[in-house]
Amino acid sequence: MLSLSSTMVDRIARRPGGLLGYLLYRFPIGHKPGFDLALNHLPPEKDDLVLEVGCGGGVFLRRLLKSGCRAIAIDHSADMIANSAKLNALPIAKGRLELHQADAATLPVADGMVDKAYCLNAFFFFPQPAESLKEMARALKPEGRLALITSPPAFRPQIERFSRNMADNMRFDTPETLARWAGEAGLTPIETREVANAGYLFVARKEKTL
Repeated sequence: MLSLSSTMVDRIARRPGGLLGYLLYRFPIGHKPGFDLALNHLPPEKDDLVLEVGCGGGVFLRRLLKSGCRAIAIDHSADMIANSAKLNALPIAKGRLELHQADAATLPVADGMVDKAYCLNAFFFFPQPAESLKEMARALKPEGRLALITSPPAFRPQIERFSRNMADNMRFDTPETLARWAGEAGLTPIETREVANAGYLFVARKEKTL
């Protein structure tokens, strides 16, 4: 087990930065199964405007943009926004991508603006999870969908074997808790599916308002 300080946990996970943060999120090998599953279950379409909350180094964002969609991406790390901008410079130049440094609980996105939202491997660090879900729901159009990957309580021992301090700085939400928060945000859960060695994928839909 590694003894990581809170500062180091920030640098490699909660608010990645510097060379180490760049390398970890430019080549996020451990995240690939989740990326694949999210794209299989909620593929973007060419005419979509999509939102990614917690875009990291922009690798999943680049895969989204290959569909021809337009995107808005959010991260609270200035370094991750800079790295995403470098990796996705052409879509930015073509007006297909906006990047914002912002908090997940106060998204700089208008109501009912996006067709699909994605939040992969970041939600467990959000200090205001219910509020962040409400913000993602607010940004979705009626019948828009959300794909979220996070870690359940059963995943905590695996993180602890890597670093106790890392585990202590994460949340491990049950699918039932996530479904409850989603319902309070106006989202209807569609499915929950395990991601090999990475937690679970949660997909929900925003209901039409009467």
